Amino acid sequence: MIEDMIVVDAVVHPYDLAPQNQDPAAQAQLETVYAAHCMSFDPPNQQYMLSHEEFFADFPYDALAYAEFVESPVDLAVIHALPNLGMVLKNMTDPDRAAAVRDRYPNRFRLYATVDTPIVSAAIAQLERQVKELGVDGLKLYPAFFYGGQGVGWRLDGEDFATPLLHAAQKLGIRHVAVHKALWLPPAPREAFNIDDLATPMERFPELTFEIVHAGVAFLEETCQLLERHRNLYLNLETTFAYILAKPRVFAKVLGALLTRCGSDRLLFATGNNLAHPAPILKAFEAYRLPEEIVAEFGFRQVTKTDRRQILGLNALRRLGLDQAAVVEATVADEFSRARSEGPRGPWSVLREAGGRGDS
Repeated sequence: MIEDMIVVDAVVHPYDLAPQNQDPAAQAQLETVYAAHCMSFDPPNQQYMLSHEEFFADFPYDALAYAEFVESPVDLAVIHALPNLGMVLKNMTDPDRAAAVRDRYPNRFRLYATVDTPIVSAAIAQLERQVKELGVDGLKLYPAFFYGGQGVGWRLDGEDFATPLLHAAQKLGIRHVAVHKALWLPPAPREAFNIDDLATPMERFPELTFEIVHAGVAFLEETCQLLERHRNLYLNLETTFAYILAKPRVFAKVLGALLTRCGSDRLLFATGNNLAHPAPILKAFEAYRLPEEIVAEFGFRQVTKTDRRQILGLNALRRLGLDQAAVVEATVADEFSRARSEGPRGPWSVLREAGGRGDS
């Protein structure tokens, strides 16, 4: 917690980018992901930047957990399972492995499933297995599938794949669907990452809540319009939140526009750990105010503590059906809280300190 504000990281996904899982033909894409990690930190926070060797590894879940819950004041995190995204040979974040860690720390993690095939019957079978065998809290989708060196896009309002998948997800008890948008992943077509395919499924599936992941990175005006019109839409601010360090004026313009146009009750703090580390981002946001020149230039309203409280955790808890007091009580004396009480830890301490804990 930060003072009395609970903190939920709405996206974490420890990457398996170990050499044995890398696609040898995708080195350019892999280096682009590492560049995105490096660009998440401003000069005063370079110690949070992973080395090339540390990043291109099967990232240890314990290193991620310590970064979230010991090195940072995060209380709960949502693991998003990831398909291969054209860079690796298997999953980038494996759902079975993620579920095992969630089961080890059930008071600290929730889990979103994923699918990795454009064949709708096979995708539904994958989702059904994860729901029944792993137990999941939502579904993470990418608007493209990658195979054979190609990226093939699809639309969330499409009748052949997306609509039957969403029907199946709803029937299986899924209530939350997060969709990667705004941030282009070549070689998939850029238009697949537009947000013009969201309105129809949000209207067609009013019982589902949808998240735009990387909201605000692009399409800000269109995003505001969607949020104004659809109460079942949330904005997941992974990557956007890292701008508070790396692109502070851009962050202020995005957050100011969202707050002024739409309010703070459907905005979600997220880091995408291990793409970014929560500690410096949260330190910058704990008492954050929009720069006065931005407020004056664009007519934005100022950020309030109520806004910060909503964005940092209350909105995510509400979507997940969780009670703040219960989450705090379940974690107040666990191993992470005890480790935090022993004093500050450096960034990525499990990786860097002698006698680190190793992976789960």
